[in-house]
Amino acid sequence: MTFASFAEFESYLDSLGLFSMQLGLSRMHEALGLMGLERPSAMVAHVVGTNGKGSTSGFLEALARAHGLATGLYNSPHLASVRERIRVRGAMVPEEGWLAAANAVMDRCAGVGLTYFELLTVMALYIFGQEGLDLIILEAGLGGTHDATCAIPADLAVMTPVGLDHEQILGPTLADIARDKSGALGRCPAVTGAQEEAVMEIFRQAGAGHPLLSLEDCRTSSGFLIPVGSASLLLPPASLPGHPPYQLRNAALAALAWSRLALARGWQFDAALCTQVLGTTRFFGRFCRHGRILVDGAHNPMGLTALCEALEAAGEHFDVLVFQAMRDKTLEPAVLERLRALADTVVIPGLPMERAFDARELAALFGSGALAAQDLQKALRQEGTVLLCGSLYLVGAYYELFPEQLL
Repeated sequence: MTFASFAEFESYLDSLGLFSMQLGLSRMHEALGLMGLERPSAMVAHVVGTNGKGSTSGFLEALARAHGLATGLYNSPHLASVRERIRVRGAMVPEEGWLAAANAVMDRCAGVGLTYFELLTVMALYIFGQEGLDLIILEAGLGGTHDATCAIPADLAVMTPVGLDHEQILGPTLADIARDKSGALGRCPAVTGAQEEAVMEIFRQAGAGHPLLSLEDCRTSSGFLIPVGSASLLLPPASLPGHPPYQLRNAALAALAWSRLALARGWQFDAALCTQVLGTTRFFGRFCRHGRILVDGAHNPMGLTALCEALEAAGEHFDVLVFQAMRDKTLEPAVLERLRALADTVVIPGLPMERAFDARELAALFGSGALAAQDLQKALRQEGTVLLCGSLYLVGAYYELFPEQLL
């Protein structure tokens, strides 16, 4: 199979189904073998967890690149363009590079039956293999045991906080989810963010035989103190001006991961440079202010709670809450109540995807006064300040309306 244009490849990719998945790593192992990509020559950091994966991956990539390393970053989901998922040296790969990678992979792997996410994972590894990189950062898509990124050997596993999400696939309890994500452990050293004790015990057992360092061991009364050999990096809240409080934990976990990688490979670790990079790195769709609108991709109980805590602590209030969610997400009434209290009016836009809630049905969960709108464009016609959150796909729809804000 050969694609004549990037648009033709995108059409094929869409035909695979953005949300289609088949558990198991057999297709990935077969494709990686056919492509000769079983083991990248670069160091590999594998970022797994429930919340903060995208920010932690982004912070880690920015730290490595600032220290002079050639980096590859693979993350998901994308907001406005699928090209956001693969970055080399901090930049998106041009359409020509995507097309060459797609044709190379499909030339050898057309019969493997790769899913949407699996195909992109193999393409990312192919692109990274052409670039002579020092460090590759792979963000898991869903879970750990069966996630396509788990088919690639890693040099460091990075576990962000684990909470309830994708229960229909990973299991109904926190322990079920932790056990699935623990499949990324046991292969290499690991660092982890704050976890429930039951989750930590599962991780300790899964990672037995390899060092497992917790960010909680670095917590001090004034922030986080990251050890780096005989030196250290102190990250107080003031080191991340303009960021919400929860980003300090993601930044500190990325710094801890960078410290382990730097020590293992003899790479430079400049504490002052780390502080500068972490304080100035921003991510679209993560607590982004665009004029009167605050856009945040929080989409599960843990993430939405962290968002509420940040806004409540700052004493923020909005004229309008624009909210949407996927039907398979857990919507805790207590969290919806906290969100409702942050705004005078709630508007639920329809989203053109089957997974999204029906706007009227979701509005009913917020109680009397919540409104349903036909689409996001109509929802944003409301006057005043806006808090937009609930789903990364809602955030993506926002940036599709205002692509100039991604520049």
